Amino acid sequence: MSLRKPLALLLVAGALAATSVAIAANAPAGAGGAAAAALPANADLSKIEGIPELEGADIVRGKRMFSSAGGNCLSCHGWDGDGTGKNPRSEGAAALLRESGLDAAGFIQIISCGIPGTPMPYHDSQAYKDDRCYGMVAADFEAGQEPHKGKSIKKDDIVNLVAYIMTSIQGKPKATYEDCVAWFEKSAEKACAFMKQ
Repeated sequence: MSLRKPLALLLVAGALAATSVAIAANAPAGAGGAAAAALPANADLSKIEGIPELEGADIVRGKRMFSSAGGNCLSCHGWDGDGTGKNPRSEGAAALLRESGLDAAGFIQIISCGIPGTPMPYHDSQAYKDDRCYGMVAADFEAGQEPHKGKSIKKDDIVNLVAYIMTSIQGKPKATYEDCVAWFEKSAEKACAFMKQ
């Protein structure tokens, strides 16, 4: 038997395992299994049930987008969405995502288009090339007033990011030590020491 056949079977088995993890991560609230354990501990999946824009969203990937993989939202909004990130452009007072009253469409628009006149960047690569963002194009802005361009994020990942924010940050009370440990995982002892009582 050649070495290729067992290797191919191993790759197929790995792909099937990864597919079942992705499916379970997108399963409704109360779903069990290993993938459910990978969801943020405080994720409330009921908050996105029945929202067409968020159908099929991957909350685990959304958390990665929030932390660094593209969005890097935590640099301004903070790991817990309290608006006190370390990016100097955020002026230490980015939007408090925990207290946000935005719905899914509002979050999608702001992440895609940014907020002109503020440090909030846009992440849609086509923003302001046509009028998809607030009916405006780049030529509508005076010099120095253009919206900030952030790293481009694919539409699917914007949806994943919004699903993470809505299930794990929005409407939650002030972050606790347990929230900090869940966020930082392996580096929690050092990162969360300031929250210990």
